[in-house]
Amino acid sequence: MLFVNSNGITKLTLANKPFIMKPIFAIIFLFISSTIFAQTKSENEVTILSKSLFNWEVKNNIDSIDNLLHEQLLVVNSKGETLSKLQYLATFKSGAMTHNSIEIEESKTTILDNTAIVAGRGIFNITASGNNMIRHLSYIETFIKTKVGWKLLALKASVLPN
Repeated sequence: MLFVNSNGITKLTLANKPFIMKPIFAIIFLFISSTIFAQTKSENEVTILSKSLFNWEVKNNIDSIDNLLHEQLLVVNSKGETLSKLQYLATFKSGAMTHNSIEIEESKTTILDNTAIVAGRGIFNITASGNNMIRHLSYIETFIKTKVGWKLLALKASVLPN
């Protein structure tokens, strides 16, 4: 039986026991919203790879970075320079650029077929040519799914105003 009491609370009586409707609606709302905003398995996998790449850059883990990069990688860095995979890896190997820390402020992953796009922004604390710099950057990464898993095909970074 359904009724509204003097306080305006809708109650459902099941087997002569009152059952308050508000908690039911709250649970349904939480379930629906978590389903809508949840990442798919592939989106989650690519998001983890993107975050791992930043972690490997900070730790200067060249082998892990190399393994994630597609052979035809194209990077446009925050200075507008275009780099190949070999050139990009060389910046880490030579020590010309060191990532001291990377703090991701936001990141969004979208997947279409075998292509994934990660767009985000963060605070990048780097040392380049001996100079320590803090850069607020936006970035977009393009991953493609290959026979051996997701590979980073393109990376573009842009400086944001402070």
